[in-house]
Amino acid sequence: MRIGIIGAGAVGGFMAGHLARAGNEVAVLARGANLTALRTDGVTVLSQGQRWTASVTASDSAAELGPVDLAIVTAKGPSWPVLSEAMAPMLGPDTTVVCAMNGIPWWYEYGRVGGTGKPLDRVDPGGVVWKAIGPERALGCVIDCPSIVEAPGVIRHNADRPGSFILGEPSGPATDRVRAVASVLEAAAMGAPISDDIRVAIWAKLLVNLSRSPLGVLTGGTERGLAANPDTLAVTLAMMREGQAVAVTHGLDVSVDWAANSDPNRRSDHKSSMLQDWELGRPMEIDGIVRVVQDFARDGGVETPTIDTVAALLVEKARMAGTY
Repeated sequence: MRIGIIGAGAVGGFMAGHLARAGNEVAVLARGANLTALRTDGVTVLSQGQRWTASVTASDSAAELGPVDLAIVTAKGPSWPVLSEAMAPMLGPDTTVVCAMNGIPWWYEYGRVGGTGKPLDRVDPGGVVWKAIGPERALGCVIDCPSIVEAPGVIRHNADRPGSFILGEPSGPATDRVRAVASVLEAAAMGAPISDDIRVAIWAKLLVNLSRSPLGVLTGGTERGLAANPDTLAVTLAMMREGQAVAVTHGLDVSVDWAANSDPNRRSDHKSSMLQDWELGRPMEIDGIVRVVQDFARDGGVETPTIDTVAALLVEKARMAGTY
């Protein structure tokens, strides 16, 4: 299978390496030092005590890479409007687009029972991505793959378990195409469970990101550190409870293992992707992880005082740094 990776950062590089090592033809849209490294040395993955390198085709031109059978976009939310238009030459008439991202995705209202069937302006202003890609191409994907870019073209996976990517159709039940994509990922030694309600999986991950990522930016703390401090732990749990109540307004019963989320020994010293972005001076996924939940809360008549307080501090910090 010819697979395109758009957004070759930590997660994209991890997936590109695994897919190429499994024998797929992998075309990576990249730029800068990362592009140079991929062209010269391939992608190197450090995971579960192993280090290995795989060769990929890399370019900063989607036209040069050409159409792919499957496009996996692992870029952060703020990058999607630009990338969705830049990647157009990689999309053939039947190309499926896996949207591997944190937060509420741009296709969220497509096929949602009780939804608008239209783009959410908070995460896709003006419907730019919706128009450029088309929601009918989209497959939802929830990432469980804590990784960092250790150096250009070098990815370190910070977990003792394989990287996993929950897949699901926006409209609900599994289809042949989502099963086919899952088989490709599993053959490349990645987890690919299929959800018949991908929005439940999205919200389950969102409650974690919503509660930990902003506090990581505000404090500089790791996930383990936030749980070890009783004060920051209380804030994270309050945010999760508020987010859980918002999910209910969308008809989603998202269970939370409160004991696990309260135990620092069950968290890692991994820095959230939002904290990594902050430290690198890049725009953070504030709208897709935090502000959109506030929007849903207002629409659903749910009070979210803890989320609102943390959001105000996070947005002001980002504005002062010129990244929001």
